[in-house]
Amino acid sequence: MGKKCVPWIRKHFEAHRAHIIYVQDGYFMDHKNKSSSAPLYEALLAYRDSKQRSFHVPGHKNGQAYRHLVEQAEAGQPPVKDIVNEEHQHNGEIQNDGGKNVNQKLERFSSVDEHGADLESVERLSVEGAHSELELVPDRSFLEMMEMDVTEITGTDDLHHPESVIQEAQEFAADCFGAEESFFLVGGSTAGNLSLLLTVCDEPNSIVLVQRNVHKSVIHGLMLAGARAVFLEPWVDPASGLAVMPSVETVQAAVQSYPEAKGVLVTLPNYYGMGADLTPIAEVCHAAGMPLLVDEAHGAHYGQHPELPVSALSCGADGVVQSTHKMLTAFTMGAMLHIQGPRLNRSLLRQRLAMVQSSSPSYPVMASLDLARRLLHVQGANTFTAGLAAVDAFKRGLAELPRFQLLQPAQPLQQEPPAGIAKPAGMSVSAAQQTREGLTAAAMPSAAGIPLRTHSRPSFMTAQGC
Repeated sequence: MGKKCVPWIRKHFEAHRAHIIYVQDGYFMDHKNKSSSAPLYEALLAYRDSKQRSFHVPGHKNGQAYRHLVEQAEAGQPPVKDIVNEEHQHNGEIQNDGGKNVNQKLERFSSVDEHGADLESVERLSVEGAHSELELVPDRSFLEMMEMDVTEITGTDDLHHPESVIQEAQEFAADCFGAEESFFLVGGSTAGNLSLLLTVCDEPNSIVLVQRNVHKSVIHGLMLAGARAVFLEPWVDPASGLAVMPSVETVQAAVQSYPEAKGVLVTLPNYYGMGADLTPIAEVCHAAGMPLLVDEAHGAHYGQHPELPVSALSCGADGVVQSTHKMLTAFTMGAMLHIQGPRLNRSLLRQRLAMVQSSSPSYPVMASLDLARRLLHVQGANTFTAGLAAVDAFKRGLAELPRFQLLQPAQPLQQEPPAGIAKPAGMSVSAAQQTREGLTAAAMPSAAGIPLRTHSRPSFMTAQGC
């Protein structure tokens, strides 16, 4: 199917990009400015307004399957049920009673007065039947969403081979988040993690250096790739006892011990919002010729405001996965994968994305990614002004409750640990060889925050096929 916009799409598409001037924060903003457009979302609006009907899927046909039910419900009319041609199942076969069953029902109802039966019971059955039918009626807002639930037809592009509106939307996303190339994900950050691991693990038994406290999707990706994971012990924040991520020294030692590793994968921020500057770790990876992969699922907002931590991309990460639906404004399952640098095989990555994502991606989810990006692109740091003000107010209120303590961001992992906390020593070549021959399993912190056991050298452990 062709991907270029046909005339009816182009006509309505341009109408939604009309030259509108907005006033915001004291300056004029042209709606035709590229960053303020949402090409995929606007294409769906154009499709909806065109009133065209596709002979393709989905089967609800822009909500047409439910429309008459909604209209009847809004008019106060009970749903019409055809009982004249009612069929019933008998002995495993569908049989038409030719109206006999209907006549029996009419006779039963007409004999109510003759036998003095309670008419209220008949009314109750009728009301219950109407209620059961009304349960089939969806809310109109849901029906309106169905009008933009389309598939890969002319004018709406193809996620796995983008040439028009999806390609343009992804290019805007790359510009907004500082990537060389961005990909829309309709399977959450899970799809991004799977794709990255399946890309770098291009042969059986590939070794990947992986932070131990990772999301299960990373473990699943390693399993699918048939990879060997070398788990890196995370640095533990001494104040809270929470595991953050491996220190620079731990990563350096692992890279020296496994120079054949396909890459390093870390998670930042952790699930408590604790972040750090990844620049030193990126430099260690790149010096060894390895890509740095970052699961930044909870950090899509990083780098978008001076008071927020820097983003993984700005620190030099090669592949970054973000859950746009978590900290930004996309629909659930909407995420993005951002790429930069020469260390990832992008053609292979596209193939892997097509493998782990549906061939029928959700257009409403993708449009929500387009809108989330546009909101951030246009409003910039102002997007987070109200949210950060609420955080400050919450902190002030919390300070008045001495029994509660605020969990502060983790200290930069490349700096000296606080007094009393042993600093992991750098691993020599001989020590690295010893570690490869007999790895010492890391002592992981418990939920109660038991301090991490310190070692004379950074510790890590291997796992075949996870």
